[in-house]
Amino acid sequence: MTAVEAGASLDGERLTDLLMRLLLDADLRARLAEEGAEAVAADPGELECLASVDLAELDTTARRLRSQVWRPGSGGSLATTFPRSLRLLQDAGATESELLTGFLGSPHFARFRLIPYTAPGLSAEEAFASYLLDGAGSGVLRDTVTHELMIALFTALTCEQPLSFVIEAEGIVRTDRGHAAVRSYGKASVAAWATTSGERPEAGSAESAVHAEAVQYAYFTTSAGLAHGVVSGRVTAAFEAESTARRETARRALARRGLW
Repeated sequence: MTAVEAGASLDGERLTDLLMRLLLDADLRARLAEEGAEAVAADPGELECLASVDLAELDTTARRLRSQVWRPGSGGSLATTFPRSLRLLQDAGATESELLTGFLGSPHFARFRLIPYTAPGLSAEEAFASYLLDGAGSGVLRDTVTHELMIALFTALTCEQPLSFVIEAEGIVRTDRGHAAVRSYGKASVAAWATTSGERPEAGSAESAVHAEAVQYAYFTTSAGLAHGVVSGRVTAAFEAESTARRETARRALARRGLW
């Protein structure tokens, strides 16, 4: 047994960091169980803590944490928020367990706050989407992750006030009705969403937009809830940064429809 130096106890920040590493790193827990605290402790302070760990309780807590992250809300989960994205990833050979393990070990997870109000942080959905987008490349997967994230964020903006998290997704603007955003997606991506869900454009699509290789897709919070769908160039003009007659005309037209 290695002796512990007097006064070597960890402070609160280092203790929290050690506990999170234990909960998130299955290999570290396995080494602790098989080789003992002396083999994994980085210093006497860590050794003092690790020597007192109940391994069975640690494993139980780690499983609970994974479940809580994967199912962060009472009414939803990452699996239900990103069904199409996960289906695409699973078709490519990834499993839910692998995706969750990768997320927990990524810097994106550190930006998520598991307990609201402890500190400003991203929602689980935006943190997870950021992790998926890191390896998404371009094309249908990137479009699908982005779309499902936007649906989650705009649902929260419609239903949850004040928000218990911060939003870092760019391009979400304030309107008289709440919020709005527009994204450019591949035609094939939007067609796939409509095929799998029966999703219909709700924000005023145009024939020219439907036939383009890239289409503009907008999201709006309204008094009736979330509205989203393929939109025309006349609608996207409302999102222009510079105040012009074209932009103001587009915003007035959307306002008459209860979208701005």
